[in-house]
Amino acid sequence: MKRLRFIAIFLTGIVLFTGCFRDDSEKLQEQEQRDLKNYLAEHNITQSPTASGLYIIPETDDTTGLKPTINNVVEFEYTGKLVDGTVFGTTDSAVAKDNDIYYSNVVYGTVRLLLSNSIIGLQEGFQLMHEGEKATLILPSDLAYGGNSIGAIGPYKTLIFDIHLWHVITDPASYEQNLIQNFLDSNNYNVEPTESGLYYIEKVSGNDTLIKEGNYVDMYYKGYFLDGRVFDSNFGEDNPIRILIPNENLIDGWNEGLKLMSKGSEGTLIVPYSMAFGSNGTPDFYVFPWYIGPYMTLIFDIKIVGVH
Repeated sequence: MKRLRFIAIFLTGIVLFTGCFRDDSEKLQEQEQRDLKNYLAEHNITQSPTASGLYIIPETDDTTGLKPTINNVVEFEYTGKLVDGTVFGTTDSAVAKDNDIYYSNVVYGTVRLLLSNSIIGLQEGFQLMHEGEKATLILPSDLAYGGNSIGAIGPYKTLIFDIHLWHVITDPASYEQNLIQNFLDSNNYNVEPTESGLYYIEKVSGNDTLIKEGNYVDMYYKGYFLDGRVFDSNFGEDNPIRILIPNENLIDGWNEGLKLMSKGSEGTLIVPYSMAFGSNGTPDFYVFPWYIGPYMTLIFDIKIVGVH
């Protein structure tokens, strides 16, 4: 189940102390300033930047919503592009297709971000927005990736984010628990969680022998969010996946939840974020195509076809 492994990405920088490197760096930074100046002029942007150099251009007048703080989670939609119009990331599937960056394994729609884990420009920009507001943020490279190259983002590139801030989540635990309860209620599930907080809803009973540690399990599964968006599935494939229980490459929700099932059983696991990808989620939403945000509850429909 390679898609549900926790992936750690470490960005390392190599500093070359040569005159050539410094010259190239200075030229790129000078070009960035020229490109940014031209972009502002072409788009008639007359707002002054903040002290850090960030530009924020509001697109709506609603300033009644809650403002996030650095320790909050924000839930939003966005399109990110360079000053030359190159789109490097988006939550809109139509925009992704139009710009040839569509991935079939991406879950398009709102994403979450823990502000303290984001780049400096987004940390500042989001804290200047209100829940429900739309705005464009223009981040010079020293507020983004500086001299690093990340995917389609080259060194010393200004980033532009068109953002719709949907929700400011101040208490992720309570927020997710309310969403879980709403999911249970809307589906008429009357079930109590295990001590860890995991929910299991049996749909089809199997044999009387529960899966135990040391078993290999053949299974089909579909993973989706509480709002129904599917992020992974092997239903419809010719062969089930086979996994060993327990397995350090699996989320805790599977290592515990599958032991509530048996050969022939079918059911649904509701996995709280503490047993999935936790407070960080998977890698950055604006760099990597496969992303699960922080504090996300995951749901899995599972069918056990073999136990060995």
